[in-house]
Amino acid sequence: ALAAALLGSAGVVGIALGFAFRDLLENYIASILLSLRQPFAPSDLVVVDGHEGTVVGMNSRATVLMTHDGNHLRLPNALVFKSVMLNYTRNGMRRFAFDLPIAPGSDVAAAMRDGVEAVRATPDVLAEPKPFVQMRAVTRDEVQLEFFGWVDQEAGDFGRARSEAMRRVRLTLARSGVDFGPPVMRLVRDPDLSSEAS
Repeated sequence: ALAAALLGSAGVVGIALGFAFRDLLENYIASILLSLRQPFAPSDLVVVDGHEGTVVGMNSRATVLMTHDGNHLRLPNALVFKSVMLNYTRNGMRRFAFDLPIAPGSDVAAAMRDGVEAVRATPDVLAEPKPFVQMRAVTRDEVQLEFFGWVDQEAGDFGRARSEAMRRVRLTLARSGVDFGPPVMRLVRDPDLSSEAS
Protein backbone atom coordinates (compact mmCIF):
# COMPACT_ATOMS: atom_id res chain seq x y z
CA ALA A 1 0.00 0.00 0.00
CA LEU A 2 2.85 2.38 0.84
CA ALA A 3 4.60 1.62 -2.44
CA ALA A 4 1.39 2.21 -4.39
CA ALA A 5 0.84 5.50 -2.61
CA LEU A 6 4.40 6.62 -3.37
CA LEU A 7 4.08 5.65 -7.00
CA GLY A 8 0.75 7.44 -7.28
CA SER A 9 2.19 10.57 -5.70
CA ALA A 10 5.17 10.43 -8.01
CA GLY A 11 2.85 10.15 -10.99
CA VAL A 12 0.80 13.15 -9.90
CA VAL A 13 3.95 15.18 -9.28
CA GLY A 14 5.30 14.17 -12.68
CA ILE A 15 2.13 15.25 -14.41
CA ALA A 16 2.14 18.58 -12.56
CA LEU A 17 5.78 19.20 -13.43
CA GLY A 18 5.09 18.26 -17.04
CA PHE A 19 2.37 20.87 -17.32
CA ALA A 20 4.50 23.43 -15.49
CA PHE A 21 7.51 23.01 -17.76
CA ARG A 22 5.65 22.37 -21.00
CA ASP A 23 5.44 26.04 -21.94
CA LEU A 24 9.07 26.61 -20.93
CA LEU A 25 10.28 23.73 -23.09
CA GLU A 26 8.00 24.70 -25.98
CA ASN A 27 9.27 28.29 -25.98
CA TYR A 28 12.89 27.12 -25.76
CA ILE A 29 12.51 24.82 -28.75
CA ALA A 30 10.71 27.59 -30.66
CA SER A 31 13.60 29.98 -29.95
CA ILE A 32 16.05 27.48 -31.47
CA LEU A 33 13.90 27.04 -34.57
CA LEU A 34 13.47 30.80 -34.94
CA SER A 35 17.23 31.24 -34.70
CA LEU A 36 17.70 28.69 -37.47
CA ARG A 37 15.02 30.07 -39.78
CA GLN A 38 15.66 33.75 -38.99
CA PRO A 39 12.31 35.17 -40.15
CA PHE A 40 13.32 38.54 -38.70
CA ALA A 41 16.37 40.47 -37.53
CA PRO A 42 16.85 43.13 -34.85
CA SER A 43 15.20 46.44 -35.79
CA ASP A 44 12.82 44.74 -38.26
CA LEU A 45 9.24 46.04 -38.28
CA VAL A 46 6.95 43.02 -37.98
CA VAL A 47 3.35 42.07 -37.29
CA VAL A 48 2.88 38.88 -35.24
CA ASP A 49 -0.58 37.64 -34.29
CA GLY A 50 -1.96 41.13 -34.85
CA HIS A 51 0.75 42.83 -32.77
CA GLU A 52 2.95 45.33 -34.64
CA GLY A 53 6.32 46.59 -33.49
CA THR A 54 10.07 46.71 -34.01
CA VAL A 55 12.12 43.69 -32.92
CA VAL A 56 14.42 44.70 -30.06
CA GLY A 57 15.45 41.30 -28.71
CA MET A 58 14.80 37.60 -28.26
CA ASN A 59 15.71 35.17 -25.46
CA SER A 60 14.92 31.53 -24.76
CA ARG A 61 11.36 32.34 -23.71
CA ALA A 62 10.09 35.40 -25.56
CA THR A 63 10.54 37.82 -28.44
CA VAL A 64 10.43 41.49 -27.44
CA LEU A 65 8.87 44.10 -29.71
CA MET A 66 8.86 47.87 -29.32
CA THR A 67 5.40 49.11 -30.24
CA HIS A 68 4.81 52.40 -32.05
CA ASP A 69 3.79 54.07 -28.79
CA GLY A 70 7.08 53.10 -27.12
CA ASN A 71 5.97 50.08 -25.07
CA HIS A 72 7.81 46.77 -24.77
CA LEU A 73 5.69 43.84 -25.89
CA ARG A 74 6.81 40.33 -24.92
CA LEU A 75 5.48 37.53 -27.12
CA PRO A 76 6.12 33.86 -26.28
CA ASN A 77 8.45 32.30 -28.82
CA ALA A 78 6.00 29.45 -29.37
CA LEU A 79 3.35 31.98 -30.38
CA VAL A 80 5.78 33.78 -32.68
CA PHE A 81 6.80 30.50 -34.33
CA LYS A 82 3.22 29.33 -34.89
CA SER A 83 1.65 32.64 -35.94
CA VAL A 84 1.45 34.22 -39.36
CA MET A 85 4.16 36.88 -39.49
CA LEU A 86 4.36 39.95 -41.70
CA ASN A 87 7.84 41.46 -42.01
CA TYR A 88 7.77 44.97 -43.46
CA THR A 89 11.55 45.37 -43.38
CA ARG A 90 12.73 42.26 -45.20
CA ASN A 91 11.92 43.96 -48.50
CA GLY A 92 13.12 47.57 -48.27
CA MET A 93 10.36 48.88 -50.53
CA ARG A 94 6.87 49.20 -49.07
CA ARG A 95 3.69 50.31 -50.79
CA PHE A 96 1.15 52.65 -49.24
CA ALA A 97 -2.42 53.30 -50.30
CA PHE A 98 -5.16 55.73 -49.35
CA ASP A 99 -8.70 56.47 -50.48
CA LEU A 100 -10.05 59.86 -51.51
CA PRO A 101 -13.76 60.21 -52.31
CA ILE A 102 -14.81 62.93 -54.72
CA ALA A 103 -18.19 64.12 -55.92
CA PRO A 104 -19.59 62.21 -58.93
CA GLY A 105 -19.92 65.42 -60.94
CA SER A 106 -16.16 66.05 -60.86
CA ASP A 107 -13.81 65.46 -63.78
CA VAL A 108 -12.64 62.02 -62.67
CA ALA A 109 -9.99 61.61 -65.37
CA ALA A 110 -8.37 64.94 -64.50
CA ALA A 111 -8.55 64.17 -60.79
CA MET A 112 -6.79 60.85 -61.31
CA ARG A 113 -4.10 62.43 -63.48
CA ASP A 114 -3.42 65.39 -61.17
CA GLY A 115 -3.56 63.23 -58.06
CA VAL A 116 -0.93 60.81 -59.35
CA GLU A 117 1.33 63.71 -60.22
CA ALA A 118 0.98 64.98 -56.67
CA VAL A 119 1.92 61.58 -55.27
CA ARG A 120 4.90 61.37 -57.62
CA ALA A 121 6.16 64.79 -56.45
CA THR A 122 5.99 63.82 -52.76
CA PRO A 123 9.39 63.48 -51.03
CA ASP A 124 10.50 59.88 -50.32
CA VAL A 125 8.03 58.47 -52.89
CA LEU A 126 9.88 56.34 -55.43
CA ALA A 127 9.69 56.97 -59.16
CA GLU A 128 9.94 53.21 -59.73
CA PRO A 129 7.65 51.38 -59.17
CA LYS A 130 5.49 54.20 -60.45
CA PRO A 131 2.65 55.64 -58.36
CA PHE A 132 -0.79 54.87 -59.76
CA VAL A 133 -4.47 55.38 -59.05
CA GLN A 134 -7.62 53.39 -59.62
CA MET A 135 -11.34 53.85 -59.08
CA ARG A 136 -12.27 51.71 -56.13
CA ALA A 137 -16.02 52.28 -56.16
CA VAL A 138 -18.66 54.42 -57.84
CA THR A 139 -21.91 55.23 -56.09
CA ARG A 140 -24.64 57.81 -56.51
CA ASP A 141 -23.00 60.00 -53.87
CA GLU A 142 -19.27 59.67 -54.59
CA VAL A 143 -16.44 58.24 -56.65
CA GLN A 144 -13.76 56.60 -54.52
CA LEU A 145 -10.24 57.00 -55.87
CA GLU A 146 -7.45 54.87 -54.40
CA PHE A 147 -3.89 56.17 -54.77
CA PHE A 148 -0.75 54.04 -54.46
CA GLY A 149 2.93 54.84 -54.01
CA TRP A 150 6.15 53.13 -52.97
CA VAL A 151 8.68 54.16 -50.30
CA ASP A 152 12.21 52.90 -49.66
CA GLN A 153 12.04 52.37 -45.89
CA GLU A 154 15.82 52.44 -45.52
CA ALA A 155 16.07 55.92 -47.06
CA GLY A 156 12.72 57.51 -46.19
CA ASP A 157 9.97 57.64 -43.60
CA PHE A 158 6.98 55.54 -44.65
CA GLY A 159 4.35 57.14 -42.42
CA ARG A 160 5.46 60.68 -43.17
CA ALA A 161 5.55 60.03 -46.93
CA ARG A 162 2.02 58.60 -46.91
CA SER A 163 0.68 61.49 -44.85
CA GLU A 164 2.35 64.08 -47.07
CA ALA A 165 1.07 62.36 -50.21
CA MET A 166 -2.49 62.51 -48.86
CA ARG A 167 -2.13 66.20 -48.05
CA ARG A 168 -0.67 67.05 -51.45
CA VAL A 169 -3.29 65.13 -53.42
CA ARG A 170 -6.19 66.75 -51.60
CA LEU A 171 -4.63 70.22 -51.91
CA THR A 172 -3.91 69.75 -55.61
CA LEU A 173 -7.42 68.56 -56.40
CA ALA A 174 -9.00 71.29 -54.30
CA ARG A 175 -7.05 73.92 -56.24
CA SER A 176 -8.26 72.45 -59.52
CA GLY A 177 -11.88 72.74 -58.38
CA VAL A 178 -12.64 69.13 -57.45
CA ASP A 179 -15.62 68.81 -55.11
CA PHE A 180 -15.12 66.37 -52.21
CA GLY A 181 -18.60 66.58 -50.71
CA PRO A 182 -21.58 64.37 -51.58
CA PRO A 183 -24.61 65.95 -53.28
CA VAL A 184 -26.64 68.05 -50.88
CA MET A 185 -30.43 67.73 -50.86
CA ARG A 186 -32.40 70.66 -49.48
CA LEU A 187 -36.05 70.57 -48.46
CA VAL A 188 -37.88 73.80 -49.30
CA ARG A 189 -41.16 74.51 -47.58
CA ASP A 190 -43.91 75.70 -49.93
CA PRO A 191 -45.94 78.42 -48.19
CA ASP A 192 -48.96 77.76 -50.44
CA LEU A 193 -49.15 74.14 -49.31
CA SER A 194 -48.86 75.20 -45.69
CA SER A 195 -51.81 77.59 -46.04
CA GLU A 196 -53.95 74.95 -47.76
CA ALA A 197 -53.20 72.42 -45.00
CA SER A 198 -54.30 74.90 -42.36
